[in-house]
Amino acid sequence: MKKTFILFLGLFFTFFIFAFVFFQKISNLPSPPTNFLILGLDPRNDLLERTETTDTIIYAHLSLSNFRFRLFSLPRDLWFYPDSVKINQIYPDSLKSSDSFAYLKSRFQTVIDQPVDKIVVITTDDLKNLITLVGGIDLFLETGFTDQEYPNPDYIANPVPSIPIYKTVSFPSGWNHLTAENITEFVRSRKSAETATDGGTDLGRIRRQQLLLDNLFSKIISEKYNLTLIYRLYTYFKTQIKSSFTDADFFSLGFNVLPHLKSLKLEKIEIPTGENPKVDLIYHPLKFINKQWVFITATSDYSTLHDFVKKSLLY
Repeated sequence: MKKTFILFLGLFFTFFIFAFVFFQKISNLPSPPTNFLILGLDPRNDLLERTETTDTIIYAHLSLSNFRFRLFSLPRDLWFYPDSVKINQIYPDSLKSSDSFAYLKSRFQTVIDQPVDKIVVITTDDLKNLITLVGGIDLFLETGFTDQEYPNPDYIANPVPSIPIYKTVSFPSGWNHLTAENITEFVRSRKSAETATDGGTDLGRIRRQQLLLDNLFSKIISEKYNLTLIYRLYTYFKTQIKSSFTDADFFSLGFNVLPHLKSLKLEKIEIPTGENPKVDLIYHPLKFINKQWVFITATSDYSTLHDFVKKSLLY
């Protein structure tokens, strides 16, 4: 009886100490980050291309009052006046800095006039692995597309005359199942048509990438009770994906968001982009800048873009 009492007392004090430490950690948690810069990177180092420029550039804001996660995609060809480069060049330039994340933060805050709490860099290999972790995703294309000039990976691996430099990839309208086998083709293709509406150009690619993120997010939400998957995603993000997140950030976000995961809504805010400065906040000026095809805003201080983002976050 005495041994049982001592065992019970030991378990009680162990639980008490654990609970004390746990709640102390919670009380000392920093506020969760709510403003994120998400960079999609497709590093290439082959005969056809050598680059570390970013194809996808997204500012994301998490509202903890109504649990909305708003995404603003910026075209990679937007001109960054302070450095006289396109914004897709900011990431490779940051690698030359002693503090890459601080470099990225200061420059993109100039573009959007919003704080950037944390930065995430996702590569095409990361996308493949994430898609595999969730078992693939299904998404619906309003308009299908065919790209007859997609870089042939067989040629890249073995550049001989008998292998075509390019290959044809096609995704029909309607439902498509994406896996690690075809995800790269889906997000990378940009020569499938002359217009974004038909799936071609960088704008068309941005829309597909947004659609992919939307469906990937929805798939993860639908698996909210799959603790094994949630843990695997967390482990992959923490160990494989380049980011400025700390353990405290992960814990704080989890503590504040996971109980409300079912209520969390993803909203894609489309910034008017095109060739008409009268209606488009970001537009092509019908001329080259520094011999480059670019997008610009009405003023070099990005004030119209600042106002748009600020107003979009009010509701």
